[in-house]
Amino acid sequence: MNGTLQIERRFQGQHGYLISLYDAHGECKSSFFPFSGVTEELKAFFNDVSENTLKKDSQPEHCLSFVEGARDVALLEAMLESGSKQGELVHVKKFRGNHRTLCMASSFNIYRY
Repeated sequence: MNGTLQIERRFQGQHGYLISLYDAHGECKSSFFPFSGVTEELKAFFNDVSENTLKKDSQPEHCLSFVEGARDVALLEAMLESGSKQGELVHVKKFRGNHRTLCMASSFNIYRY
């Protein structure tokens, strides 16, 4: 498919991303994706805690564990460090927990732990 993809942050005063795809004939299809960031993450966390407090057999969502939170922070720190070093490959701090591998691409570097 030939065309152009355009991504704009904020649309008509709303926080989010407007994704526009222009095909080879100049026709455009656009979709808006709201961005809520921390607010939605906190809502999901509080909802998970509430559900697991009220339900006896309920299991918390794995991605909301403290180990996953620490891994997220370590990954963000590594990305910021890499950015401050013009994209140099840096190591991500390791945290014990489950042995899942997390990969994140930033520019052309891949971080694993």
